[in-house]
Amino acid sequence: MAMSQLALLIKVQLEKEEKLQAQFSQAQQFMLQAQQKYDGLATYRTDYVRQSQQRGAQGMQSRQFNQYLNFITKLDQALEQQNRQIIQAKKVVEQRRQAWLEMQKKRKALEMLLEKERQALLTKAARAEQKLFDEIAGQQYFRRLQQASEGY
Repeated sequence: MAMSQLALLIKVQLEKEEKLQAQFSQAQQFMLQAQQKYDGLATYRTDYVRQSQQRGAQGMQSRQFNQYLNFITKLDQALEQQNRQIIQAKKVVEQRRQAWLEMQKKRKALEMLLEKERQALLTKAARAEQKLFDEIAGQQYFRRLQQASEGY
């Protein structure tokens, strides 16, 4: 494969890698937001339960108590749903991380191949240059021999 083709392929791989890295970062951000939302809900639930206990200690009607319990149940359901969202977000983060790392491996492999190609070209050029120097040195040697034999 020509070096220019390899370089182009590496450029394409790098662009794909950057997109995958951005997707990974977005997934991490989404997961972080989901966790923060969960934490906020959990704190709100704790405060609400504390508040309902304080009101209960002061005395409350059963209808009001049932309203508190129903709302706490809804908060529990919201927490469960948010927890499921966090679990799903973690899976997405891991999938995107793996895809990004896989693309990195492919790009690095192509870069190694390109470097081998460059080294092979450099070696070939060095051999050609050495061959040229050897030919020049040989011609000079034979000229000196010829001049030395003509001189006698």
